[in-house]
Amino acid sequence: MLERARRVLIVTIAALPWSASSQPRGASTIEAAPPGQPYDYVIHVENTYDYRYNPHVRDDRIVLAKQIVRPFCSKNRIVGEAKFNTEIFGLITGRLEYVVYVKCLS
Repeated sequence: MLERARRVLIVTIAALPWSASSQPRGASTIEAAPPGQPYDYVIHVENTYDYRYNPHVRDDRIVLAKQIVRPFCSKNRIVGEAKFNTEIFGLITGRLEYVVYVKCLS
């Protein structure tokens, strides 16, 4: 019994860093909005350049956010945007993180 618990603990400790590193840096992610917000989804759009995509161009971010949210709600409306500076002064020079807020339409 003790040996089995020990194995589970070792596997858990080994798996935690792996799950955090499995998402490539700068990749887009989607998450449900907290309750009570005027939007349904929060889209963290890529902050890396790609063919036909520039993260600093608003229209490119909007098109990407609509593509990401389409499987979850086909009719949607962009409610707002935000950008966050991820730089830690003196330690890390970070890129801007862009977030797009999306509301699903019925």
